[in-house]
Amino acid sequence: MRRITFAGFSPAMGTPDYMAPEQVQGKRGDERTDIYSLGAVLYEMATGSVPFEGENPFIVMNSRITGDPIAPRKLNREIPKEIEEIILHAMEREPHRRYASATAMKAELDNLKLTGRHQHLQSVQGWKMRWQGSKLIILSALLPVLVFLIGFILVRCHGAPH
Repeated sequence: MRRITFAGFSPAMGTPDYMAPEQVQGKRGDERTDIYSLGAVLYEMATGSVPFEGENPFIVMNSRITGDPIAPRKLNREIPKEIEEIILHAMEREPHRRYASATAMKAELDNLKLTGRHQHLQSVQGWKMRWQGSKLIILSALLPVLVFLIGFILVRCHGAPH
């Protein structure tokens, strides 16, 4: 797959390559959001690849919400298992499962231990639209059609205005 770059994002804002799943969903972030971004940067530094790739921005964002990145050691066997563990812990999809703070992350770096986190990664699922998000898309597509049909019916029934 090819890497997607997104127009409209600057380094100061962060790039979508490093966005936490909750940011993709439009939710407000906290320290754990920054921890996710740090994990994504570490992932790219260790593997040479961004955590999620796809043919378009929507696929990349959906991937971040529905699945986990490929285990770093599958891309680079030279990464120590403990570092893989740190990266994957920082990149947990659910914020409450990530490090609560940079201090907590540092504490684990000081006392590295393995939990086998890489064995529980879930593959990215295909594009899923939740009904809440799809309502807006469906209504946006149907509204012009309805306006056209109503106008067409009014003109046909009452004749063209003079």
